[in-house]
Amino acid sequence: MVDQPTGPTLIDYPDHTGVASIDDAAWSCPVTFPAAEPEGESGAFAAQLKQEAMLLRPWFDEGLRTRGRTTVGASGKGVDFIDEMLEILVRFAVAGDMEIPDGYNHAMPQLLRYITGDVRDFYNEAAISKPGVTFPSPMELLEWFFLETVAGDVFYQVRERLLAADMLVLMAKGLDDELIDIRLSLLAGTTVTMSDRLLRSPGVSRELLRKSAEVFQADQPNRLSWTIVPIAMRDRRVDRIDAGGNLVVGASV
Repeated sequence: MVDQPTGPTLIDYPDHTGVASIDDAAWSCPVTFPAAEPEGESGAFAAQLKQEAMLLRPWFDEGLRTRGRTTVGASGKGVDFIDEMLEILVRFAVAGDMEIPDGYNHAMPQLLRYITGDVRDFYNEAAISKPGVTFPSPMELLEWFFLETVAGDVFYQVRERLLAADMLVLMAKGLDDELIDIRLSLLAGTTVTMSDRLLRSPGVSRELLRKSAEVFQADQPNRLSWTIVPIAMRDRRVDRIDAGGNLVVGASV
């Protein structure tokens, strides 16, 4: 491999290749989404989510072809029903609608846990399927999904509606604000901040309140409002800022 008439010989070989190490390359999603519209209406959210799903679907299919498997399907329906799952999430997030089509394995609101799992798996499997790029860390995937996609914002809104129901039930049981924060694994002062608004305009249906009360009566430790958004991302919705410095897609704390 070296131009030497006799050997053996030792020659210093420069290991600098002139290209960046793969460890130094930043991961990025294989698609660029259009800027999110600051809309809170069900139709606007659904249209934006369908566009995200459409852009991600070729990469999901490529990953499925390469890996030969997917984890999408815990809800009872597969990837071909992602648009339907997204619509269910939007209707619940915007209007508290708990109606669902036939074919799912669970009733509402418990179904939300499985649909959000399927949607996140679809997004993540698509996002990691671009060949030749640095593989993202778990935190990079979390931050991308919850801070850069419309789906992430809808997840926050779903969680807030579930949290509102849990909080109202505990308030009705006579728990003080500090204890409610502890029971719901919230930052100190969250219940104080939210309670007045919830009492004036709860936005929670009687059916959802009843379901939430059943959970607490059964003393189930894993409330739905805990499962939609991972702990690491629960207090980061304010990070959804667009290039102009505005909070996007109607995001709020």
